[in-house]
Amino acid sequence: MKTARVIIGILACAALAAGCGYMSIGKRDDVSEKRRTPGGGTVYSSAVLMGEVTARCAGPVLVLARPVAEQAGGPADYVILEKPGRFMVYVPAGSYRLYAFCDADRDHVFTDAEVCGSAGGRAGISANEGEVAAGIRVSGPAGAPLGGISIRDDGRVPRQSVNGERMKLYDERFCLQNAEAGWWTPSLFMKAFGANIYATDAYVPGKVPVLFIHGAEGSPQNWAYFHYRLSDPRYVKWYYYYPTGIRLGLAARLLYEALLDMKKKYGFSRICITAHSMGGLIARHLLANYDLGKKGIEVRLYVSLASPWTGFKSADRALQLPAKRLPSWLDVATSSDFIRRTLEARIPAGTSYHLFYGTADGVSEGRALDERASRDAKGKHGFEVTHDTILTDRKVFGKYYEVLTKEMK
Repeated sequence: MKTARVIIGILACAALAAGCGYMSIGKRDDVSEKRRTPGGGTVYSSAVLMGEVTARCAGPVLVLARPVAEQAGGPADYVILEKPGRFMVYVPAGSYRLYAFCDADRDHVFTDAEVCGSAGGRAGISANEGEVAAGIRVSGPAGAPLGGISIRDDGRVPRQSVNGERMKLYDERFCLQNAEAGWWTPSLFMKAFGANIYATDAYVPGKVPVLFIHGAEGSPQNWAYFHYRLSDPRYVKWYYYYPTGIRLGLAARLLYEALLDMKKKYGFSRICITAHSMGGLIARHLLANYDLGKKGIEVRLYVSLASPWTGFKSADRALQLPAKRLPSWLDVATSSDFIRRTLEARIPAGTSYHLFYGTADGVSEGRALDERASRDAKGKHGFEVTHDTILTDRKVFGKYYEVLTKEMK
């Protein structure tokens, strides 16, 4: 739990120091600061470099992404892993070389002399805005000297989380402060956690995963009521934990990569996806734009709860503010191109879709029943609940379990 306390300390401070939250949005996360740099990238973080460190190292590994263009300055960003393995680095759009460092002398400082692997070569690895450059292998030999790199591992930067990690629902990393940090300071959240699927139980072959996706400023803890009532041994519960301040298309792509990784690890074939609020937009975008069936993953059931299919009016107001703007605000506004494209595309014919909504929902209001989304619904289920209490209502869960049992048999 020591590591968890370090993580909570870092991210809680980031969230609480902001006070109102809005003023804590830094340049790396502020879309209104989007300007082209001399090196060709954008100022705010908007892309992900993802892959695996295969270089040999006996201890913690630092993965550093450095812009190819010298004019772009020093390292764009880095993450620290507990050991060689899967990583993701959240960066501005551009071209990068990646380097792996191993603290060989155990002095808690990563230096040029400790580079153990690289990737990208002379041209580098490119990632455009909203894209993921996946499948990167950072391996030996080390490559050309970097010159002047010295990064101290003093505990303030936590080890990045691992996809598929088993975690109790009330682990500290899922707390409210970290969820808020994922909204207001997604770059900081990505450094600590990335965007990964967590499991609360060990996977047993033959069990069907039920994947839960939270909404804005949320975490797996929002699903506590469902978690403790879904005790059917036929299912295993998974939770997608991601920073809700990033672009929604990027969140969907990272979920796609996480699911492929889980498929590789466990070999499951069927899955149910259940999403609340903004998570419903991410799930629908995933289903409409990525052919999971070709990867051997059958999404038999998709359930959305209180999803605002035509966007949030609050996002419209936020975009009218004189300065700072978060990336996700562009996608959840009522004029969002992301929402238009997501709803114009159809979900796979083999996926049964059920839409749950609250008649007292003052956040989604009537938008949860937008005809573009509801046309695909096999069932539409209304309850006298609000945007949030839809996740804690006995009747809602009862109907959900009925649908789950029927559709996943």
